[in-house]
Amino acid sequence: MFVIIPESWKCDLTGFAEVYRRTDDLPANHEMVRSVLMDGERLFLIGAEGVSDSNRYVVAEDHIALFGSSPLAGPNRDDLGPRFPSLMGMYIAPDGGWEKGIVGRVPDWRLATPAELRLLGTHALVSEGIDEAEIAGHGGAKVVLLVRSHGWDTINTQLPPVREVASAAVNLYNLKFTGGGEEQ
Repeated sequence: MFVIIPESWKCDLTGFAEVYRRTDDLPANHEMVRSVLMDGERLFLIGAEGVSDSNRYVVAEDHIALFGSSPLAGPNRDDLGPRFPSLMGMYIAPDGGWEKGIVGRVPDWRLATPAELRLLGTHALVSEGIDEAEIAGHGGAKVVLLVRSHGWDTINTQLPPVREVASAAVNLYNLKFTGGGEEQ
């Protein structure tokens, strides 16, 4: 498993997974995902900050990205996948002490409004993480997108359950997508 989280998240995954801290350099973040895919990684945990109607954690079952361009636009990387990949089924959402639902991508979640959340019908709005998820999905990987949602007037100060989500994701991935450690 490869983990990509915001710079501010505190977690210790020593001996469990490699952790990459997301930077403001989007092309570098995207290239990191492509590089890890080329090395054969097939399971990603991606963390993101977002907004919702309450402080909570949401694991994405799918996403809606109506704003901005996709990192898959432009010349295709044939070595990572087909030109127009189906991203259906790229998310895995393990059970645990978090909610599961749809995540919407907006230009800046800090400027989003409750009306946008209702319009999209999503559980949370984010402005990071979905690009990396699309790249990983294009390369055939499975993705767990964990969103720390802040309420409209509150800040979620709970520590991200990264280790718990990662452990549950590995168990689910092994159960559904591998047989004896080999991909099915």
